[in-house]
Amino acid sequence: MRSASLSSPPPVRVRPAAFTLVEVLVVIAIIGVLAGLLMPGLGRAKGKALSTACLNNLHQIGLAMEIYVQDNDHRLPVCAQMPTLNPELTPLTTALNPFLHASNVFKCPGDRATFAREGTSYEWNIFLNGASYDRPEEDLSPVTRAVVDTIFGGRMNTPLTGDAAAFHGAGGGWSGKNALFFDGRVERVRNPGPAE
Repeated sequence: MRSASLSSPPPVRVRPAAFTLVEVLVVIAIIGVLAGLLMPGLGRAKGKALSTACLNNLHQIGLAMEIYVQDNDHRLPVCAQMPTLNPELTPLTTALNPFLHASNVFKCPGDRATFAREGTSYEWNIFLNGASYDRPEEDLSPVTRAVVDTIFGGRMNTPLTGDAAAFHGAGGGWSGKNALFFDGRVERVRNPGPAE
């Protein structure tokens, strides 16, 4: 007769459910590669969101400009290009303040320095000071008319106001600036010269 201890099978060793060091390092490496692939896309998405918020600010400024023009005999304001450049002239922020209800509309979300120095991220097109909103070509000097026609390509392509600097990254034929135009549209500004 055999003893019971000899006939029972040996106990099975169960491996604990844990990752090895190599498996953990592989997972971390995969996560790092995926993050590296996603970060540029997230950066571009953030840049587009900032540019869109800026376009919205310029749209609000355009609406205030419409009201200003209606209250001032269809004339554009006489304003400083930037407050520190022309301190003897009224800043655009002051001229449009009675017609705006948002306090931060003059701050481009992509601006990191200009607003702190000037109180606005947007510069006024000083060539249009006091011009008729409906027919500015009648009020402009021959030199200013040449600037409007040659540099800007005519009245409809002449910006009233826009980003003071390239807050939105120049490239791909774009200047990195947003602008408000005579017809009320707001859009990114093309670089001068041949399009890419």
